[in-house]
Amino acid sequence: MNERIKELWLQAAREDSGNTWDSQTQFIERFALLIVRECINQALEEKVSEEEIDKEDDIEDRCYLRGNNGGIVDSVIKIKQHFGVEE
Repeated sequence: MNERIKELWLQAAREDSGNTWDSQTQFIERFALLIVRECINQALEEKVSEEEIDKEDDIEDRCYLRGNNGGIVDSVIKIKQHFGVEE
């Protein structure tokens, strides 16, 4: 298993309150939410700052980067809606 997934697993397990069906369900929900949030954060890290975009001399490059940022934001919104995640 990927090290980051193990870390998220342990983070979700820290809040474990027993071995009942409810506690297992809560663990799975916490773990899933942590994975979804991790994916969202990874996507958002790919955005280029407006300051960096403004430094580009080529207008096509600036347009591309702004469009790319827009696509990232659209994807994050779609993921949040799909999984019902609010931050």
